[in-house]
Amino acid sequence: APELVRNPVFKLNFVSSEDEVYLSYNLKNISAFSRIIVNQTTNYREAYTWNEATQTWVLYASVPRDSCDNYALCGANGNCIINDLPICRCLKKFKPKSPEKWNLMDWSGGCVRNKPLNCQKGDGFVKYLGLKWPDATHSWLNKSMNLNECRAKCLQNCSCMAYSNSDVRGGGSGCIIWYGDLIDIRQFPAGGQELYIRMNPSESDAKAEPTVKIAVIVSTVIAMVSGLLVFCYCICKRKEKCRGKVTGAFL
Repeated sequence: APELVRNPVFKLNFVSSEDEVYLSYNLKNISAFSRIIVNQTTNYREAYTWNEATQTWVLYASVPRDSCDNYALCGANGNCIINDLPICRCLKKFKPKSPEKWNLMDWSGGCVRNKPLNCQKGDGFVKYLGLKWPDATHSWLNKSMNLNECRAKCLQNCSCMAYSNSDVRGGGSGCIIWYGDLIDIRQFPAGGQELYIRMNPSESDAKAEPTVKIAVIVSTVIAMVSGLLVFCYCICKRKEKCRGKVTGAFL
């Protein structure tokens, strides 16, 4: 809930330990009153604050907030973008599994990769930004790994589809990896988290690395050769001057 990160009403506290993970909050104004209602009929969870001046309860926040909060609305590998129309899009480098149904706004079938994975020959990854992470039902977490170790761990298992730092604070630490289809992703206009999704080598970010390396090597070689030629040219010019002086002295 990005809107709750900085707000005038609650102070949030996130706790993650070996035994439990939870989010707690405290009212910044201890004299204020608040209440939370979970409505089984409407499936809404609503947070209210008491307005002393009007003597009424004021709705502060409610979930689900919008259509993208509906679980798995866009299917596997789909990305819900609330400000787009339609709101469901396939992630970059993915396409609808059933274009006919997708065009009819039936997104339940989700999306598939433009090019299938090739685990035996070695896959790569594409970095996505500003996302709500997928459902973590089929995931694995290790708090001591760094991001490079996390990537290597994911590549060892052909069913691993994505990875990221499990803790984004302080530059990132830990490892979380997802297995199988990536479900319930949404795009945030601000905030959100990074996700590295497994991709065919020809589609992954890694494919650009050899090109960059070659360009750097070629540029370096050209610079060295050019420098050597300039150096040789200067030496030749000096020798010519010296010969001219010696010849002039004998004449």
